[in-house]
Amino acid sequence: MTLRSQHFLVLFFIFLLLPYAGQAQPYPKALEVLRLLEKKQGARVTVLLTDLETQTPILRYQSEEPFCPASLMKIPTTGAFLALKGADYRFQTPIGIRGQLSGDTLHGQLVLGASGDPSLASHYIEHRGRLISEISSLLQQWGIRRVTGGIALDLRGFPTPSLGEYWPDEDLNEYYGATVSGMNVADNYADLYLTSSADSLQAEGFIASLEIPTATDAFVSTSTQLSLGLTSHEDSLLVSGAVREGLDMRHRRMPFVDPPLYLGLWLKEGLRKQGIEVLARTTLLRDSLGGAIDTLGVYSSLRADTLIRITNCRSANVYAEAMAYVLNDSLQRKSSLPVAVRDYWQKRLQFSESQFTPMDGSGLSPHGRLSSQALSLVLRALWEDKELHAPFLASLPEVGKEGTVRRLQIHPSITAYMKSGSIRGVRGYAGYVRWKEHWYSLVFMAGGLRDTSEARVSFARFVSELFVAPPPTKYHRGKAAKRGKAKQRTLRRRKR
Repeated sequence: MTLRSQHFLVLFFIFLLLPYAGQAQPYPKALEVLRLLEKKQGARVTVLLTDLETQTPILRYQSEEPFCPASLMKIPTTGAFLALKGADYRFQTPIGIRGQLSGDTLHGQLVLGASGDPSLASHYIEHRGRLISEISSLLQQWGIRRVTGGIALDLRGFPTPSLGEYWPDEDLNEYYGATVSGMNVADNYADLYLTSSADSLQAEGFIASLEIPTATDAFVSTSTQLSLGLTSHEDSLLVSGAVREGLDMRHRRMPFVDPPLYLGLWLKEGLRKQGIEVLARTTLLRDSLGGAIDTLGVYSSLRADTLIRITNCRSANVYAEAMAYVLNDSLQRKSSLPVAVRDYWQKRLQFSESQFTPMDGSGLSPHGRLSSQALSLVLRALWEDKELHAPFLASLPEVGKEGTVRRLQIHPSITAYMKSGSIRGVRGYAGYVRWKEHWYSLVFMAGGLRDTSEARVSFARFVSELFVAPPPTKYHRGKAAKRGKAKQRTLRRRKR
């Protein structure tokens, strides 16, 4: 090879490694950040930076190896939901009655149809009691003040609640590991406030800020291990297990085992406070309705683009799981696997199984696998699609300002919209970066970490080093400020 040829190859590779053509960047330092993280943590890191204008991969680092994506899995989940349902899609929950009306009493049931809506009475939306208000208004229009047969929830096509069968056991009793169903309420967890003494426990329970009658069946112990259920008449929450002494209004979020039953309890209590009495237990209908229904109205959720913004900005597991669950058909819903999400992306982007192996819709499972190359292709597809570009970009939180990346500090000249992901031993970031009016997609995943917080700091430094020199640390700013103040004092003394 001639000297001229060698010179050409050197220039060619330098061009590939520059994040912005024609600009001299301190790029080697960015690579050092990744390698130092791997060395210090004994971890594995993957990165893929792509120029979205030229579709050119600029930086590849172990980009074909499969990694655990954690909550970065929400990107293909929400992207598939947006593509298959549309930005203006709304979950529709039918509201009806069946039975005989006599005066202000319905000798029958209030009937609600399942839609899989994850946002019913959600903590992430305003007007959590809107469903109760709309049902109350519809019943009052018919003059109904009493329902003798209780509430019937039509769950046909939606089998028993979908529990993350590939989730760690320790997460199943946490609010972020709540199950999803055809009928969800308040992100499928209750807020409990516990007060304990040597021989007693008091519990106040709330579902979506509505106080619910709460009973206890717990004993005082050296630690707190509680479970949440319903009383035998299904008219109150039941807190059972062990609780340690000395709690004073200690807040706990407890997930629901069977969300539709808790939805029924919440509706009954909410309607009671609106002056409408519902007498019997909630009935779950999975096979047939068994009678004609008079439709009163339909409750509509917020638009899909708003719901996917909640999902990605707040990293809401229940929202992501519900979207994957709804996209599945009735047979696929018997498993928690996101079959429809997987099939959509494998068909659209021709992924192999090793590139994209999702085990859930949210990324809580440590067994899911996704390469940075595959995730980069998903980001590029969403970017280039005229229908999906704007709503998906708007769903990602801006780094340093909002959502789960509000505390991530990168150089102020860089604007980034990114989804974060973190479970035990895993940290990742993926999304879009704008620098000097030029757009890139960026995927970063690290696995086998002993300290995920160090990966967050390393990623922030990596991004800053990649494009521009990193901003001074607080330590350096503090030293500079002290030097400045000392210099001012010296000048004042000289003036005297």
